[in-house]
Amino acid sequence: MARQYHILVVEDEERWREDVFREALEDGGYQVVTSSNYDEAVAAMDQQVFDLVVIDVNLTNVSGNRDGVRVLERMATLGHRSQAIVVSGSKTWTVAEESVRKFYPVAFLDKTTFDVAEFVTLVSDALTEPTKIPDRGAPCAGNG
Repeated sequence: MARQYHILVVEDEERWREDVFREALEDGGYQVVTSSNYDEAVAAMDQQVFDLVVIDVNLTNVSGNRDGVRVLERMATLGHRSQAIVVSGSKTWTVAEESVRKFYPVAFLDKTTFDVAEFVTLVSDALTEPTKIPDRGAPCAGNG
């Protein structure tokens, strides 16, 4: 029997969370848990360790929000070594990318140029040929 991979999707926009990410991942045979905000994501991580986390940097419509980064920080604090794919539709993409680089994400995906087929291939590759993730440890104060 093939291994069953578990993926956490952390995305505030319902259309992206359910119609794009969940649907594509479940069609690929993955077990998917979704959350729309920081608190839901943390509750899910307290229940299980995921093989992969697909996470939006900004989990609100408030400019500058970085709750997605807080989720990655929490994941590191818990010692979870899940692969991560970071997505953002932010116009300040470079800032978003820099804020998560220390968590060694597999990829950064821009929602404005998103391709479902490429996403599914990326997920498959990340799970079957995982990147070696250095021990993230808890983030240092002032780094988040």
